[in-house]
Amino acid sequence: MKKIAILISCLLVLLVGACANTSEKAKTTTIHISAAASLKDTMDDVKPLFEKAYPSIKLSFDFGGSGQIRERVESGAPIDGVLLASKKDADTLSNQKLAENTKEFAGNDLVLIEPKNAEQKEGLSLEQLLDNADKIAIGDPESVPAGAYAKQTLENLNLYNTEKAKLVLATDVRQVLSYVEAGNADAGFVYQTDAILSKKVQVKAKIDAKLHAPIAYYSAQVTDSEKKEPTTTFLDFMNKSEAQKILEKYGFKAAD
Repeated sequence: MKKIAILISCLLVLLVGACANTSEKAKTTTIHISAAASLKDTMDDVKPLFEKAYPSIKLSFDFGGSGQIRERVESGAPIDGVLLASKKDADTLSNQKLAENTKEFAGNDLVLIEPKNAEQKEGLSLEQLLDNADKIAIGDPESVPAGAYAKQTLENLNLYNTEKAKLVLATDVRQVLSYVEAGNADAGFVYQTDAILSKKVQVKAKIDAKLHAPIAYYSAQVTDSEKKEPTTTFLDFMNKSEAQKILEKYGFKAAD
C-alpha cells in the first residue's frame, strides 16, 4: 500500500508540474516586429535580454528596407510593431492611421566604403573617391532610407546626374555592404554601424550630416495589432538604458 501511495504521489507531482508548464506556455505571447536591416545584429543581442526581463513575451523578427516594411504594413501583413530607419515612412504610416505611438530611439551616420583590399589612396575628397569608382552601390532610394540619404548627398554635391550611370541599386543597406565586400562595387554608401561590422571593407569618408536629412530610427505600434500591450512593452524597452547600451555598442547614436 505504501508503494502505491508513493507512486500516486509521484504521479500527482508530475501532473501538477505538467499543468503548471502548460499554463506557463499558455501565458506566453509572441509578437512580430519588422525592423530595418541595419538593426539585425543589434536585435540579435536585444532579443535574449528582453525575453529574460519579460519571460511572458517572445520576439519574432523580420528585416528589410524601411520602405518595404511600410508597404507590408499597408498591405495588412501580420506585424505588431516596426523599427524604421526613416521618418518619412514612420510619418506615412502614422498619417494613414496604420501606426501609432511613434518614438525616436536612435541615430546613425552615413559613410562611403570601399573593399578592404582596394588600393590605398590617402587625402582624396569625397568627390574624387566617387569619380574614381566605376560602380557605386546604394540602397534603392525609393525604399531604402540609406539610399535616399545617399541620393540626397549626391544631389547636394551636384554629382547625382554625373554619377547616376554608375549606381548599383540594392534592396537594403546590408546588400550594399555585401556588394562592396565581394568587390561587385568599387564603393558604397552604408551606415557607420554596418561598416563597423565588416572586416572586408574600409571607411573612406564620413558624410557631412548637412548633406542629407537627419538619420534617425523610429519605433511604432501597428494600429491593427491584437497584441498592443506586449508590443508597447518591447517598443518602450528600445528607449531604456539596457537597449540603448547595445545600440551604442554597435555604433548607433543616442536619440535626439
